[in-house]
Amino acid sequence: MSEPLVLQGYPRKAGGDARPFHAHERVHERDSSSWNVATIRIFRGKEQVGAYERNYPSFGKETFEPFERNGKWYALYSPDYTCTRVMTLPDCRDIGGEEPHSNGFCPVELYVPRYRVTRYQRSDKSVSESWAFESNAETARDAVGPWQALDTAFVSGCFWGDDSSWKLQAFDLSGVEEGIICRDERFGYLAITDGFPLAAALRFEKFESNPLRAYIARQETRDIATGKRVHHYTEELED
Repeated sequence: MSEPLVLQGYPRKAGGDARPFHAHERVHERDSSSWNVATIRIFRGKEQVGAYERNYPSFGKETFEPFERNGKWYALYSPDYTCTRVMTLPDCRDIGGEEPHSNGFCPVELYVPRYRVTRYQRSDKSVSESWAFESNAETARDAVGPWQALDTAFVSGCFWGDDSSWKLQAFDLSGVEEGIICRDERFGYLAITDGFPLAAALRFEKFESNPLRAYIARQETRDIATGKRVHHYTEELED
């Protein structure tokens, strides 16, 4: 599994009050017969509040994702590279999630988008309301109210033996207080654009009573001569 690129100038996750918790990763070398492992240390500001071991040397920080729900903090995290689990914060207590599986979906990045409501007055004195997400919300002049998190989390990753692209899947967080997170493939076989962090590959829009929408930067292969899309496994041209 390759490392994601760091892209300058693209949308990013909000920090500070939006996400007071963050992770540091330290890789431990082992003998050549086994993979290296990593210690993931969890901080609130400069104070370390916990740590856990991850049995894979990469994507440690990317697979620790803190979020707030109903006034309490949680984090999605991946101590085993084949599963995603959930912990409470700041006590770092594991409360449930997926179990390790040799054919499981291997997360390489977890993302719970955060937003603030924005309101502005139209020329006719009526008020328009929309949601400003992540780094856009940090600079929004008309943002009101507290930071909020979606009840849907996003995960990019792959199955072993699959091709080398990262697929996009989602978690339902509505049962997270009980340690229940439900992953699904609602987007089908959708590969995220190579090198983009999820905060840059996913752009969200919620305006007034309209439903929440996502604009997704996806990866696909095209035949230059015909312009047709190339099937990801068979290499055949698709109509």
